[in-house]
Amino acid sequence: MGQATILHALVADEHLQRLQRLAAQRRTEFDAFDFIGELRLESGASLWASEEFHSNLLAWLLRPTASHGLGDRFLGQLLDRVDLPEDAESVDWSTTDVIREWEHVVCGQLGYLDILIRNDAAQVLCAIENKTFSSEHHEQLTRYRNALRMTYPTFTRFHMFLTPRGTEPYRDEEKEHWQTLTYSTIRGILQELVNDDDHSPNSAVRAFLRQYATTLRRNLVPDTSVSHLARRIYLEHREAVELLFANRPDWAAETKPILKASIEQQSGWRLDRDTRSAVRFRADVWDQYGVTRTGSGWESDSNALILFEFLIQDGRPFLQVWMSPANKDNEGFRQRLFEAISQHPTLFSPRESSLRDSWMTLHRDEDYLLEEDDLGLGWDDDTTRAKLESWVADFADSRLPAMNKVIVDCLEDYEAAGQS
Repeated sequence: MGQATILHALVADEHLQRLQRLAAQRRTEFDAFDFIGELRLESGASLWASEEFHSNLLAWLLRPTASHGLGDRFLGQLLDRVDLPEDAESVDWSTTDVIREWEHVVCGQLGYLDILIRNDAAQVLCAIENKTFSSEHHEQLTRYRNALRMTYPTFTRFHMFLTPRGTEPYRDEEKEHWQTLTYSTIRGILQELVNDDDHSPNSAVRAFLRQYATTLRRNLVPDTSVSHLARRIYLEHREAVELLFANRPDWAAETKPILKASIEQQSGWRLDRDTRSAVRFRADVWDQYGVTRTGSGWESDSNALILFEFLIQDGRPFLQVWMSPANKDNEGFRQRLFEAISQHPTLFSPRESSLRDSWMTLHRDEDYLLEEDDLGLGWDDDTTRAKLESWVADFADSRLPAMNKVIVDCLEDYEAAGQS
């Protein structure tokens, strides 16, 4: 069978068309938590990647008296899906207390269990330890179980270990005491609550739960329907798929010549050494000052101290400004320059809040030069090329002069002070 025939068979497959529709739906789907997550937490992580975020939200859902108005429905549906001790099967959970980060001390070690569900009337409790992208700490589950046993010796106790994929406890001993629970189960309960027209929560809570279910599917829960469909298409059209893969664009290799040509067209710009995924350049005027040639440590043999850089990630470039590590010939100027750019927050967005002797990112754009859609058919009809060229020309006219002035003024002051 010829290659053209193989490709036509792939294109005509209705399963591929369905996969394309699903992919488009996922791409355009609004996820409020993903959007909020772009703001980042203090740790630098996205909101949905925070264990604390999920634990707080789950504790709220599990608490019968919370503002969601669900009563004990979420709690009840969760417990319906686990292996309850006989003493817990007929409990009235509406009076249950839910404690977030239950604090305890065992053998001199302070610990915090993520969620403790405690029903004092029935003398029953359930412990939930939640792990999203981290692993179980050494003997953590053992210590939590012992702390619960010592604190609540008369209670019927059961334990759940919640992870994205149902990871078992590290210690074999704890596998007998901790039931595994997955975020797929959590998402399934949310979907049932959202779709239950007879007992649905109010519209605001319903929309919130739908958004949370969406972020779980996108970030924590494997989408088996899509993965199974993609696997089937691959198995049925393996030769065609591998032919496509072998002829996919090399984004970095094809983007670099466009950027380099655009840089060379700008007056006063000079290309520096480039790498596999980066194009670097500087202003001609910097070469008048000796301190700008005291840099080191680049992947190439450049001796530049400061460089603009287009870094290409996943096919899309973005702009940043780097300053190489300190040495005895440039440490004074590095201090001056960092102080200078810190006074111009509308021009520079440094990644570090204070000067350090190692690499410094003096500026990084938040946005890419290209959108995801620019990596489509426009890649071959010059639409994407034109967009890149236009971006570079606009940057040269509107932003670079002011950024360059801050740097040059600092160089002149440094040289005037007799520190060339």
